[in-house]
Amino acid sequence: MLTSCSRHSTYCPQAFDLANHFSEWTGFDCDYNLLPTASTRREFIREYLRNYRNATKQPSTEGDQLEVSEEEVSRLLSEVDSYRGFPGFYWGLCAVIQTHASTGSIDFDYAGYAELRFAEYRAWREEEDGTRAANGKDIPLREVKWATA
Repeated sequence: MLTSCSRHSTYCPQAFDLANHFSEWTGFDCDYNLLPTASTRREFIREYLRNYRNATKQPSTEGDQLEVSEEEVSRLLSEVDSYRGFPGFYWGLCAVIQTHASTGSIDFDYAGYAELRFAEYRAWREEEDGTRAANGKDIPLREVKWATA
């Protein structure tokens, strides 16, 4: 399933949109302590899938709720986890564009925000490809929080 980002009118994979949703819990200050835990993400995804299914298919009788399997929840959660670094790249790039395109009417440090978001992407890449561990680096807070049950 593809979803549409209403702010920028782009189509994106469902897992990207959900990874982006969770990454936005940190706010503009990127407070990674605010990231939802794995169990919170799992419950959100379960409700997301259940509501999507019930909104797009007719239950057999009024009041019936179509449920989702644990396998479906786990599959989408795994996909979301695999996209967790992409919002950092996406929003980092958007912030770089704004550093050059902004009229200055909004008082916001786009360059600083871009650095934070690109750092998220780099940390995710290093975790995914194993270079963080190979280089003896500590796990960044965002990755620690993302893995927290």
